[in-house]
Amino acid sequence: MIEAEIVEDYKVVELKQAPIILYDAVEAKSKEITARIQSLNIEQLEATEDNLKILKDTRSSLNKEFKGIEEQRKLVKDLVMKPYSDFEDAYKKKISDYYKRADVVLKEKIDYVEDKTLQIKIDGIKNYFDERNTHEFIKFEDLELKIIKSKSDKSIKDEIDDYLAKVGNELNTIDTLENKDRVLAKYQIHKDLNRAISETNIEIERERKIEADRELAKAREEARRVEIENRPPPEIVVVEPEPKILTMAFEVKGTIEQLKSLKAFLVENNIKFKGV
Repeated sequence: MIEAEIVEDYKVVELKQAPIILYDAVEAKSKEITARIQSLNIEQLEATEDNLKILKDTRSSLNKEFKGIEEQRKLVKDLVMKPYSDFEDAYKKKISDYYKRADVVLKEKIDYVEDKTLQIKIDGIKNYFDERNTHEFIKFEDLELKIIKSKSDKSIKDEIDDYLAKVGNELNTIDTLENKDRVLAKYQIHKDLNRAISETNIEIERERKIEADRELAKAREEARRVEIENRPPPEIVVVEPEPKILTMAFEVKGTIEQLKSLKAFLVENNIKFKGV
């Protein structure tokens, strides 16, 4: 019999008799089952169509035996667990549910008070920040302060002072830069001096390249314009249309000297003709 050690003030259950489970037969049954399964030579049975019926019958027989024994285990478990299940159900409904509901209500009230106390602490820190901050672009959220109840107000205020001092030093550094207005504009966005300087330098370099490319394009265009203006005027070639070739047939009468003169005239003027 198991003796349960229970504090008397909280005693709600008494275990009269522990469950007694006799399983001495398990050892003997185990030997019997082992010998029986070994006698079946399962490992040596070949997986072939000729042995398929033997394999199925052997499996079915073993499963039937196991199911009969398994039912006993389940029955014992149900008999042992039922009293505890009944007790647990009554325990939850009659005792633990009341404690849990009370705990929820109390926790909500505690959280309310602690949240209110924390908010008062946060409001005080915000007021301190507003009093110390002289930079419009710096917001309370920029500091990403971790404000918890256990953290002292002094340590948080020291963080604020350090941050604002750092901002002041970086603004003084920006004021010494050549492109201070552009760096300042970016610093007011990022609150990161190195990033503001880097981005400004990149922008300026990009603008210089764009301007250089623009000037180069203008110079090329001007050179092209001058080259065109200085070109010699084009040579004007008058192409006279070729005269239309006509054919005229006529008979000529004259002295031999006249006919020779006519032929010479035709040849000289490249007039084609037929005849001697």
